[in-house]
Amino acid sequence: MNPRYGTVTGGTSVTFTGTSFTTDMTKYSIVIDGRTCAVTAATTTSVTCTTDKRPGLIKSSLEIFIDGMGLVSNQDKLFRYVSVWSDDTTWGGEFAPMYGESVYVPEGFNLYVDVDRTPELNLIMVEGSIIFAPDANPDHERFFDARYIFLNNAYMEVGTEEFPYTSKLTITMHGNISSPYLPIFGNKCIAVKKSTLDMHGIKRTPTWTVLNDTAEAGSSVIKLNQAVDWVAGEQIAIASTSYNGREGEQRTIKSIDKTNPNIPVITLDRPLDYKHFAKTEWYGGDYIDMRAEVGLLTRNIKYRGDP
Repeated sequence: MNPRYGTVTGGTSVTFTGTSFTTDMTKYSIVIDGRTCAVTAATTTSVTCTTDKRPGLIKSSLEIFIDGMGLVSNQDKLFRYVSVWSDDTTWGGEFAPMYGESVYVPEGFNLYVDVDRTPELNLIMVEGSIIFAPDANPDHERFFDARYIFLNNAYMEVGTEEFPYTSKLTITMHGNISSPYLPIFGNKCIAVKKSTLDMHGIKRTPTWTVLNDTAEAGSSVIKLNQAVDWVAGEQIAIASTSYNGREGEQRTIKSIDKTNPNIPVITLDRPLDYKHFAKTEWYGGDYIDMRAEVGLLTRNIKYRGDP
């Protein structure tokens, strides 16, 4: 299904792709949230329709029926009519929420967050769905700030496993130890009750690897023993290999040389404070491969507490 969302004003062209479809457009009945989606094209592997406008609060549903063949299995996929955060009509023609205000998303309402930054909001109470939209530019970053997000029989999406969030997003929760607590859940949190929370960023390969050679204290260069998709500007962690676990270090990749893709050479933004061991020790016919782990900390989605 492409796209997966469209505005409540209608007019979105949606294409469903599958198998065993018919080319006879007159045989189709496509109903989304109780509204007819007018068929405009059909092949044996796809059908395209244009959505009608959908007023009111209606739980999302999708039914595709082909006369003489029956209901199409939609594999639990849903097209969602959404109300866009940046559109004043979403807020009844008034202003979007301001600092310290709360937002209620009722059942049957799908709120589509497309703004680059929100003010620090109080409570986001969701009984419908809240969906965060990625930008077409993978380097574009958005920010969402709140004290509480409460999902009650609701749906929150920041990318799915099939459709990951492809640009950058930072969700920051605000509060301190004296902030009021939501019963059971506490404060400064996303509270999930009988709901679905999907949060999937771009898959990175790998997220953890190990050193190829020992990195001495004072060195600004480390070698990995595995190909990585890491790039300059991203943050990494190098684990401790001493008895002191606090000798783990965090650095930023200044540059990365992939001339030998299986042994990438990383130049760090500043020298290491401690030695990080990497060697295979042999004891007769047995060996122990002892190497400092190196992990990629950077993700395109960040969920964090405020400083």
